Order: sequence, then structure tokens, then C-alpha cells
Amino acid sequence: MTSPETNRTGADREAIIDAAMKALEQGEVMLVPEEASRVIGCGERWLRDGANQRGFPHHRFGKFLRFSLQDCREIREMNRERARPSELAKARRRKDTRTRKSTGGGPTMPGSIRLNPAA
Repeated sequence: MTSPETNRTGADREAIIDAAMKALEQGEVMLVPEEASRVIGCGERWLRDGANQRGFPHHRFGKFLRFSLQDCREIREMNRERARPSELAKARRRKDTRTRKSTGGGPTMPGSIRLNPAA
């Protein structure tokens, strides 16, 4: 008994493979490292090294390295630096707190409250 796959002609098999590839591609775009590096805004070598050594999300198909758009988003987020105040801003803030003078606008003491007598 033979399986149905062995009875297919070469053209039928190619049509099935092409249809399967198109269905797979509709779900998600897969980029080669050169394209992904342009999307992310980095160098191709840095991206390849990150996938091979630093744990960047990626897909491997045999020896072929591919990146989805979601992988590109995750890589950008992984390498995003949070905003930090600059050293100059920190120095200004320290200077302001040391040189700030009291304006007398602090809390008042209960004995120092003066009421204007009604006329």
C-alpha cells in the first residue's frame, strides 16, 4: 500500500509547497539580518552577534537566521536606555538645594496667628 504523497506528481507537490509557503508568509514577515538591521537601525554584524551570543530573539531555519517584526520590536526594547538626568542637571539640583534661602513662607505657629479685629 502506498501513501497518497508518493502518488503525487512533481507539479502537484510544488503547488502544495507554494500554497503552504504563501499561507505561512501571510501570518508573519520574516526578515534576513540585513533587512532587520535596517528596520532596527543597527549594524548587521551587531545584530548577528546578538542573536548568536546575547540572546536576541530570532528564528533559525537550519543555518539561516531570520527575524520577525516582533523580534525587531523586542530587540529595540531590550536595548532601550531609560532617560536619566545628566550630570549637569544633577549638579544644578544639588547647588539649588544648598543655596536656597528661607522666604518665611513655611508653616505658621499657633501663637503667631494674628486676627484682624472686626470693624
